[in-house]
Amino acid sequence: MPDRDETEEPLQLLPPGMARRYAEYKPGTNKPSPAPINVGGYDELLTYCQGKRVVLPRSREGLVVIDALIEDPEARKDLTGLAAAVGMFYGDVLIHAIPGAHWEVIEEGFPMVRIRRNTSISVIHVAHRRLDVGFPTLVMNFDHAIDLIDEERLRGN
Repeated sequence: MPDRDETEEPLQLLPPGMARRYAEYKPGTNKPSPAPINVGGYDELLTYCQGKRVVLPRSREGLVVIDALIEDPEARKDLTGLAAAVGMFYGDVLIHAIPGAHWEVIEEGFPMVRIRRNTSISVIHVAHRRLDVGFPTLVMNFDHAIDLIDEERLRGN
């Protein structure tokens, strides 16, 4: 298993999401649990980057590294199989960059990062689009999310 980053945060589990065409209804608990913020899910991506001797910081700079790898046709083929890991890394960067951002799962297998009350980002879909279409980049997506947060702060919400 690859080395975790310098913070060594313990990993948390994502709550189960609702599978398509199936819903299970259970009574809720009286005490809400805190939203998970550190779920990992990108160890394969870290291993890949270590094999390429590339440092992958958990920040905007890490997204720059992944975008650069995606631009290389050979690395892009390798990363296509790691789309979910790329998405989870992107989500982890969002969680640590935006105060109050947290993971949520609505559809099983496609976790989202809620960055504000009415805005969530489907990080796996963002990663698939980046690898399939090539545009927008992960950095562009990240900058847009930061702009949304800054815009909300300017409005005083």
